[in-house]
Amino acid sequence: MTENPGSTDDPLAQKAQEVERLREFVDSTTFAGDQRDVAGELSAVDQHPADIADMTIQREVDYTIKGIVEEEEHQVQEAIQRRAEGRYGICEECGEPIPRERLEARPHATLCVNCQKKREGAH
Repeated sequence: MTENPGSTDDPLAQKAQEVERLREFVDSTTFAGDQRDVAGELSAVDQHPADIADMTIQREVDYTIKGIVEEEEHQVQEAIQRRAEGRYGICEECGEPIPRERLEARPHATLCVNCQKKREGAH
C-alpha cells in the first residue's frame, strides 16, 4: 500500500486511532475505580452475594474486552512495524500480496483470506 502513514486515507492509521480511542475509553470508564466505586458502596462486605457475583462477572467481561482491545492494539503496532520494514500487505504464510479490499477492511491483517481460512480450519 502506498498511502502516507498517518493520513486520513490510510486505513492502518485510522485503525490505530480507533484502537487507541477504544483503549482510552475502556480504561477511563471500566477501570477507573475498584468494585466499591462501581457499586457505589463504601464497602463490598455488606453486599448480597448475588450482587457481588454480578459485579465479579461484569469485571471478568471487562477484562476480556480490555484483552481484546490490547491484542488489537498489538496487531496494529506490528502492522505499522511491517510497513516500516517493507513487509506490509504481504501474506506471512504464502508470501503473496494481501488484496487491497482485505487491508481496507482489516488493515492489520497478516494473512490473505485463503491462508486465514486454512489457519482457522475452514477450507
